[in-house]
Amino acid sequence: MPQNFTLSTQSTMMLTLPAAHSAWTQPNFGAVLLAELQQTGALIGPLQQGIRRGSHALTDDVSLMVLQRSEGDDDLRVKAGLSYFSIIPGCACEADPTPMSELPEYVELRVAIRRTDSAATLELLDD
Repeated sequence: MPQNFTLSTQSTMMLTLPAAHSAWTQPNFGAVLLAELQQTGALIGPLQQGIRRGSHALTDDVSLMVLQRSEGDDDLRVKAGLSYFSIIPGCACEADPTPMSELPEYVELRVAIRRTDSAATLELLDD
């Protein structure tokens, strides 16, 4: 079942993506979308929940590929594939036999950006 995410701090607020909204027709849309999602911290939850191999998502080296784009009357919709890494942290003890290594991960998200105010929702898609 798909999961929806909103950006939350002390109080819940709607995620807005004005830069991605403005870049919709530009060739660098994917890069703008990724930068804005990283800047807002909105990827942390979906990447962590999408882990298949590790136990902790690393969000500093994420790549985004736009898989599908469509326009509705009220919103802009994007299906994106995100490649990133996770780790299974050990105890970091000197005698820990398990070296920490990065494991490749992949998730797909659906992003909907409302035309009127750039409010956005993220949906983690199932395999």
